[in-house]
Amino acid sequence: MKSTFLRTLVRSILVPICAFIARAQEAPRDIPIVVADEVTISKLPSINELPDLLTFADDTGVKSKADWKRRRKELIRQIEHYAYGHLPGRPNQLEVSDHLTGPIPNSIEGTEERLTLLIGSIAMRIAVYRPEGATGKLPVIIREEHALGHLEEVPQILERGYLFVEFAREDLDPDKPNTIGPAQRAYPKHDWGTLAVWAWGAMRVLDYLETRDDVDLTKVGITGHSRGGKVALLAGALDERFALVAPNGSGCGGAGCFRISEGKVETLDLITRSDRFGYWFHPRLRTFAGHEERLPFDQHALKALVAPRALICTDALGDTWANPVGNRATSTAANAVFEFLGAKHHNALHFREGQHDMTPADWKAILDFADWHFAKREPENRKRFFQLTLGANPSNGVQFRKNRRQ
Repeated sequence: MKSTFLRTLVRSILVPICAFIARAQEAPRDIPIVVADEVTISKLPSINELPDLLTFADDTGVKSKADWKRRRKELIRQIEHYAYGHLPGRPNQLEVSDHLTGPIPNSIEGTEERLTLLIGSIAMRIAVYRPEGATGKLPVIIREEHALGHLEEVPQILERGYLFVEFAREDLDPDKPNTIGPAQRAYPKHDWGTLAVWAWGAMRVLDYLETRDDVDLTKVGITGHSRGGKVALLAGALDERFALVAPNGSGCGGAGCFRISEGKVETLDLITRSDRFGYWFHPRLRTFAGHEERLPFDQHALKALVAPRALICTDALGDTWANPVGNRATSTAANAVFEFLGAKHHNALHFREGQHDMTPADWKAILDFADWHFAKREPENRKRFFQLTLGANPSNGVQFRKNRRQ
């Protein structure tokens, strides 16, 4: 009887200790996660500068690539908790239905496939555009759309020898507030906002591409414009299967910056208002409006999570609402991680004249950068991709002024 009691006592002590040690070895370092309200966020440190990407939350430094892997998990945990919500994992099954093949409309050379991905109770439509006469495994560019069939950019992409894939993001979650979309109904225990839902959809497209024999899975890129650019950056940050990430005009909650801005820009406060786009994010993010310095991360963290893969953030100088100054600042800050991982030339920016749009000039920059990294075709002027300082702009010599919101 006494022996049984001792065994039980030892087991009750040692088993929890061993489990704790195992979790400590697997989990990222402790992060100060607090319930976000104006009282409790005061428990988070005030950081007016962009937080150091190569320092753990416990103030120890990242010294090795193994350390970075742990730091990466730490950053993802912060980003999901405070900004976007938690995404479900990869589903066990993915089926294809309604698969139709035919010529691309508007006399564009190539083949169009329309199909529906069935992810449990979720049905998401995608379109695949294939270059005429292409053989072997091809590189791919993925883009989300509110509806399929945006063909203006297709010729430029197919001429480069890429497969181009669109997916209908609103099949997962409609782009409107106070709405529970099919993906959120299918995963009711997850607290994800709409941007996270759409990013998860991009990952499911990649799952499908893994089943095809004409795709080079080492050369899959993702892009998008405006809210789609936010989706591209988030998906690329979280899923390391994307070899190229190219957000365009993505602004606040994308490639922009919460802490650094110039002129009339979209701020954390504006974008998270209930009458605007608060539903894109987790409700916790709204609490940091006016307290941006309390956020333990900024958008440079998402860019760093792409490293050492290829990242190009394209923007328009006249699109001040999208905060091109903040875009430059976050890319500059993320460069520390790219350099640490030996990928200095994988972190790029491209600015053009103009306003909020995704133009042929943006596509050319993205495809030139993709060709360089996927096909080793070096662009005519590679220096245009690496103007990462807050000094003179490469396009027209405009001086950018750094303005931190206190």
